[in-house]
Amino acid sequence: MLNSEIDRWFTRSPSAAHVQTVEFRGDTFQVEILDFLDASAGHYTHSFGTQWGKYRHVQIDRFNGTRASYNHLRYFTQGDPEILRGRTILEIGSGAGRFTDYLVDLGSRVLSVDPSAIGFNVALGAPNLIPIRADLFDVPVRREEIDVVFCRGVTQHTADTKRAIQRLFDYVRPGGLVLFDVYHFKWFTPFCAKYWVRPVTRRIPTDKFISIAEKWVPRLLWFKHSVVKPLLPAGRLGTNIANQIIPVADFTEADEHGSGERQIQWSILDTVDMYTPRYDRPMSWNGVMKALRGVGARDIVGDRASFCFRATAAD
Repeated sequence: MLNSEIDRWFTRSPSAAHVQTVEFRGDTFQVEILDFLDASAGHYTHSFGTQWGKYRHVQIDRFNGTRASYNHLRYFTQGDPEILRGRTILEIGSGAGRFTDYLVDLGSRVLSVDPSAIGFNVALGAPNLIPIRADLFDVPVRREEIDVVFCRGVTQHTADTKRAIQRLFDYVRPGGLVLFDVYHFKWFTPFCAKYWVRPVTRRIPTDKFISIAEKWVPRLLWFKHSVVKPLLPAGRLGTNIANQIIPVADFTEADEHGSGERQIQWSILDTVDMYTPRYDRPMSWNGVMKALRGVGARDIVGDRASFCFRATAAD
């Protein structure tokens, strides 16, 4: 990227730029990834990089033949992805690019950030994409250039969820949109099995845990549906109890995620996502509202079911 382009989008120059050969929608490109992190230092999100390197295509609609990610994009935008049309979008926490793949078609320019997995983003090569390696708390963009901040599946995986939510508003122009979600803290959250197991599993190297999950998640799902659930009450109550007895992700009854092996792959991936991150810090509805009031956000729209939020930055 030319220095003039860097000066337009960023408040400082990257510490490095990594050139990568990628394939994007049938063509091959040379892509430059701008690195604003210390290349010699590890990052607390390293487990996600391992995860997305292994399961790069599982959640990508154009590879898995579903509309699952697009459907998720719809409710993440409160039912209207067109609010992103023609905007300059800063995506924080892209993972393998399940949403980037749509954002590059909707936005005029997309700056996509991930500290550990940006090199696996399937939208690398899109002409309007600027891929960036950076931390959520230190993305040196010029906020006056950014119309929308899009942050899905990230805030709860930081050391300070409230501060992460508030930091998003530092990256968007006054009057711009911020879209984010967070894990929902409910009265029973501390009793969920995954929070009792995670202190052990997050100490297991991610590649080793992936091997464990690939072996045991399919077996545990079979045991859950064949042995455990028939012994429990029918309906939501029985399902919730079964989910705690067999605390692994279960997409085997989610038709929008494909069928058979594809559902198993989603289940393995989400189980890895449940148990390997360093941080998993949900927030209550009132906690989110307090964080948004703290930055003067207005026009707040939230969905209690998905715990997705949209707000306008203060003028």
